[in-house]
Amino acid sequence: MAGVNSNQVYLLGPDQSTTVGALYVAPKGTTKPTDARTALSGTWASGGYISESGITLNISRSNTSIKDWGLNNVRVATTDFGCTITGEFLQLDEAAAKNLVGTANVSKTAASSTHGEQLTISIGPELPPEQAFCINMKDGNRRGRICAPNAQVTEVGSPTFVPSAGNVWPFTISCYDDGTGHSVYVYFDDGATTA
Repeated sequence: MAGVNSNQVYLLGPDQSTTVGALYVAPKGTTKPTDARTALSGTWASGGYISESGITLNISRSNTSIKDWGLNNVRVATTDFGCTITGEFLQLDEAAAKNLVGTANVSKTAASSTHGEQLTISIGPELPPEQAFCINMKDGNRRGRICAPNAQVTEVGSPTFVPSAGNVWPFTISCYDDGTGHSVYVYFDDGATTA
């Protein structure tokens, strides 16, 4: 029996080696990455800065038992399946705001001699468009990556405005079938290279 391989015990935090955040977005249909380490193409852009709560991948599957005449279980059928990604934007910049409510509902005015940079977010019932999301993570030389090629922000939680804590904006990204029967790809690289 094999023992624990500590290289495969991941303590993943954000990989911020190239941008201010580990969350990236790209237009729906952008070629998805195929591993945890290869740099993303220039099509991917920073999507916002995540709070200390990190990212949670939620996988839901409902099953029903198929029984024979004697009430014995003979098969199990999946009746519902879905994946979501949840987190909180800590820094509400233009990129994060556009992910939350859509590009058409965000406007930015540059700083001037009379005011700082201004951001206006128009909140209504419409959902932002579908796009691709990618989250890059690292632990020393280990890498992790979550990619949802066809997804959209479908829920925005209740932001809080208090002087004793960061103003966070909770979000839920709903992940859809990308045409292959899959909605999310999770990649790991344990960082243990060979000579």
